[in-house]
Amino acid sequence: MLKEDVIQPSDSRWSSPVVLVKKKNGEWRSCVDYRRLKKITKKDVYPLPRIDDALHCLTGAKIFSMMDLKSGYWQIEVEDKDREKTAFVTSDGLKSCHLDYAIPQLHLSG
Repeated sequence: MLKEDVIQPSDSRWSSPVVLVKKKNGEWRSCVDYRRLKKITKKDVYPLPRIDDALHCLTGAKIFSMMDLKSGYWQIEVEDKDREKTAFVTSDGLKSCHLDYAIPQLHLSG
C-alpha cells in the first residue's frame, strides 16, 4: 500500500495498533484496530439514507450500473485535519514504522 500511495510515512502523535484477523477461509488479514479512536470521536450527525428510501428513488429508472467496490472503502474522504488520526504502527522485527492513510479508508466517527 506504501508503493500505491494509499499510506504514507507519518510523524503523527496519534497511533493505533495493527492486528491480524483470521478470515473465514483461514487466511490472515492485517487490520488497524481503531476502537480506542472511535471511543473519543463524535458520531456522525448525517445518517445514511434508509435502503427503502434509496430504492424508491430508483422507481422508473431505465439505466442501472454495476461496480466493484473492493477498493471503494479507500475512497471515503476524511478531512485533512483528521488524517493524522489514521496513523498506525507496524513492526518488522526490531524496526517500527509509523504510517497514516494518504487515501483514508475509514469513517472517523464513534
